[in-house]
Amino acid sequence: MRPVVLPPNAVPRFYRGGPAIAALRGSEPVGDHVPEDWVGSMTTVFGEKELGLSRLPDGRLLRDAAAADPVAFFGPEHAARRGADPAMLVKLLDTGERLPVHVHPNGPFAHEVLGSPYGKTEAWIVVATAGDDASVGVGFREDVSAETLAGWVRDQDRLAMLDALNSFTVRAGDAIFVPAGVPHVIGEGLLIVEVQEPSDL
Repeated sequence: MRPVVLPPNAVPRFYRGGPAIAALRGSEPVGDHVPEDWVGSMTTVFGEKELGLSRLPDGRLLRDAAAADPVAFFGPEHAARRGADPAMLVKLLDTGERLPVHVHPNGPFAHEVLGSPYGKTEAWIVVATAGDDASVGVGFREDVSAETLAGWVRDQDRLAMLDALNSFTVRAGDAIFVPAGVPHVIGEGLLIVEVQEPSDL
């Protein structure tokens, strides 16, 4: 099988971003709230039937082509273990603003409560930053009680949540691993490659 160049697969979101992805691809921005591009994706946006799925240049869904011949797309060992399930999703992510502090479900919770075969453990590879102060926050520095956390969420006390995180400056080439269940935030002005479990939770 020869390599196939896939067209961009822009995914709109509630937060700003997108121009850095367009610059990386050498194309025009498609909007200021299109901060994600799902690369070779066989995963849909939560609640959608096709949004998020990559298409081949001929218009076919990559998911359908891979399902028709998983050995050609993934090789015999992977196809024997997982069929046409790539077991991962790769995104380009451009943060035009700081994202909210949030946490992703792990596999057992996602399966039992949300009916999803995957949770959302992820890793970030920093491609570029808009300045020298670009930062991320991963995990609380100290134990936080359930009552305290519930109060922060109820009151939307973002400053308390941000202050409780391990925050650090990042630069191009840095990689950060974020297991499911760990609170995290991505700051403004980052272009990252996000490698994650194939879910939109």
